Amino acid sequence: MDFFRYVYGTKTFTNSEWVPYTIGGLCFALVFVFQAVALYTIACREGYKNKWMAFIPFFNTYYIGVCAQKNKFYKVDARTVAIGTAVAEVLLVGLYILFLVAESFLKNGNYLVREVETYLGGNFVTYVVNDNVPANLQWASWVYNYLYTYIISVLDVVFFALKIIILICFFQTYACRRYFIFTITSVIFPIMGVLFFIVRNNKAVSYKDFIRAEQARQYRQYQQYRQQNYNNPYNQNYGQNPYNRTPNDNGNGGSGADPFDGLGGNSDAQGNFGTPQDPFEDFDK
Repeated sequence: MDFFRYVYGTKTFTNSEWVPYTIGGLCFALVFVFQAVALYTIACREGYKNKWMAFIPFFNTYYIGVCAQKNKFYKVDARTVAIGTAVAEVLLVGLYILFLVAESFLKNGNYLVREVETYLGGNFVTYVVNDNVPANLQWASWVYNYLYTYIISVLDVVFFALKIIILICFFQTYACRRYFIFTITSVIFPIMGVLFFIVRNNKAVSYKDFIRAEQARQYRQYQQYRQQNYNNPYNQNYGQNPYNRTPNDNGNGGSGADPFDGLGGNSDAQGNFGTPQDPFEDFDK
């Protein structure tokens, strides 16, 4: 489907009929070669069968799922998603061709009226079918008016969603750390084949295994950090009364005198309190 993206992108720069298709075809062929070589290289290294599919349009869409089979999308196998993507692509291409044929018939018979609409600060050119279409071209009028608006547009959304899923599976397999960036770039810009070519030499991995390995590595780093740098200044003499000590001859603490002796109580040599003493008993003498 990237072919039509190239074509419509080129049409914005020229009014010619054949130039957009020529430039779009060349760009599509170049990116397609990159993609085919990348898929073939991956298939040879990983030992996948039917490597010829990498060079055949539509089949190579399915083969993306074959190369990404080590990962799933919510328990759905990548190859299953790739089959749906390839089928949607075939239907879209066929419907686009039918639309272009109908448009060509209508243009050759001068049955399309050019209209210029102004909104959002710009002029937009559209074509509508006039009322003079003969009976033998009524099918073309229906295709032009309804096929693209109600069928192709919906199918295009389905294909777009499936393509995102299969790209996520592929880049999770061969570009784990940057799979999100690679996927978004492939969706926004028609350079998917080039990105495939960039990661073609990476070994296929399971994304779940990659996440587990990353978590284990980070945990080991955390444990090493604790052992090397963590020193608890309070991790000593817990549960001991610091005042239940008597200084010895060297000034070291030991068991003995009450530090608050004389502040309201009597204690013996072992620091046990006896009969309380009134600290103000001498004032009335």
